[in-house]
Amino acid sequence: MASKHKSLALLIVMTVLLLMNELTVEAAPSLVNIGVGTNGKTVVINARLVEGFTEDIEEAVEDGIPITFTFEAELRQANSLWNDTLISSNTIKHVIKYDSLKRVYRFTELGRGVKRKIATRNKQKSQKIMLTLSNIPIASTRRLVSSEKYYVRIKANLETDSFWFPFNELLFFLPFNNFNSAWAES
Repeated sequence: MASKHKSLALLIVMTVLLLMNELTVEAAPSLVNIGVGTNGKTVVINARLVEGFTEDIEEAVEDGIPITFTFEAELRQANSLWNDTLISSNTIKHVIKYDSLKRVYRFTELGRGVKRKIATRNKQKSQKIMLTLSNIPIASTRRLVSSEKYYVRIKANLETDSFWFPFNELLFFLPFNNFNSAWAES
């Protein structure tokens, strides 16, 4: 009789733990729709970050905390016998800051060959441009050999701007952590 109760109790505990684990797992940010093309004599890339904006990040933006998504993109040549060769790379920073007085989201995109600033009052538009890479230059077509195989890989990082003393001590409780997505390949 006692072993039945122990087995039942163990089953209930295991079920509760499994359900709690399923409920607390959030989707990790990842890059999708990676596209590669040319714009004149330049190889360009496109991609979109999904699950990049959580409620906590949205709340931080609304509170005026600048948020930075850093995208690292690499163009690599596939090698069968040795490590793949890095042909070119580009680091692109997307920064968003909300101006609560003017009720405007200010977006900046900076990288090699990329410089763009946009101001919008539309929250959804600001999030969409923060999460999207569009026509980002990665390399010159002259560097590529048509008989070789190439691929692009991209990853994203979330950073909050560092605060100066005493705010760095007071804002230790920010409700989200910086993240690093996994490398995604085309």
